[in-house]
This record gives sequence, C-alpha cells and structure tokens, in this order.
Amino acid sequence: MSRMVVASLMMSLLVIGSVGMASAQESESTTLQNENQTNDCAVVIGIDASGMAYNQTDVSIEVGETVCWVWENESMEHNVAETGGPNDNNRKLTGVYSGPAATTVDFNHTFTENMTFYYMCEPHVSMDMRGTITVGTGTPATPASTMDDKPDDTVPGFGIVSVVLAGLGAVVFLRIETLRMITPRGSRIPREI
Repeated sequence: MSRMVVASLMMSLLVIGSVGMASAQESESTTLQNENQTNDCAVVIGIDASGMAYNQTDVSIEVGETVCWVWENESMEHNVAETGGPNDNNRKLTGVYSGPAATTVDFNHTFTENMTFYYMCEPHVSMDMRGTITVGTGTPATPASTMDDKPDDTVPGFGIVSVVLAGLGAVVFLRIETLRMITPRGSRIPREI
C-alpha cells in the first residue's frame, strides 16, 4: 500500500508541476504577444498618473504608422473616440472608436493619410481628457473668414432690388382693386326664361 501512496503522491506532483509550467508558459506567451503588438506601434498612449488624462496628448507620426492606446486595470473606465475638432464633445459616428469605456484597453489604429486626428475619452470629456495626433503634414488649417472677404459669385444689391419689385407689385395690385371698387357697373336686368 505504501507503493500506491508514493505513486499517487508522485502523480499529484507531476500534475501540479505541469499546470504550473503551462501557466508560466501562458504568461510568458501573453507577455511576448503584448510586446510584439506594441513593437508595431510608433507611439503607445496610456493613462497618466492622475487617471484623468492620456499620458501623451499631442503626438506627431508619419503616414502609415500605428498608434496604440494601452492601459490595464485602471481605477476608472476610459476609451478613445474620434471627434470633429479640438473642442468637439461629440464622437464621430463613423470615426475611429475603441468601443465602450473600460478599465483595460488594448486598441490600435494605423493612419493612412495626412490628417490631424482629434480624440477624447467619452466619460471624461468634461474633464478635458483629449488628445491630438498629427499625421504627416496634418490637416491644413482653414483660414478664418473676415468681413472683407466677399465671395465672387454674389450680386450686390439683389436684396434691395427684390424688395423694390415686391413693393411695386403691391402698389399695382392695390390700384387695380381700388379701381374695381369705384368703377360703376350697370344695373343688371334679370332675363326672363
């Protein structure tokens, strides 16, 4: 019976050792996989020490490069949502989106054209949790229009001409109606049947 106990004990140790070894290999594999994923990233963006901002908020990359947003076991949930501009509080419905906010996020996006990419954390946009990525030359800034800028296709005075014509039309209409009211009409004699 002592041989059975020893054999059973050895089997148990073998199983425990195999499980521990598999767990260590899985952990090492996950670490290698995470390192390989971030090796493809030109920039890795996380959450700063305050937990209320991205750790890099203004980044420049080249066209064709990938940006990764990675954080794990944060105390609050965050996400990445593309916006239409630096102060826009609304997510672009067809824009880049990491999905609902989460405490652990591993999201990446490859930028394929010159642009200025604006994004926010949806739950913390009121705390100004935003970021900007300039890809290549970025998006050219649109010049602010001034009062001196006049489109070439406008007709000056068109509104005034319209008002004058409408007024003349009203005068003619009133004149015709007034003449109808004051013009005497002959008496009508009923016809006999």
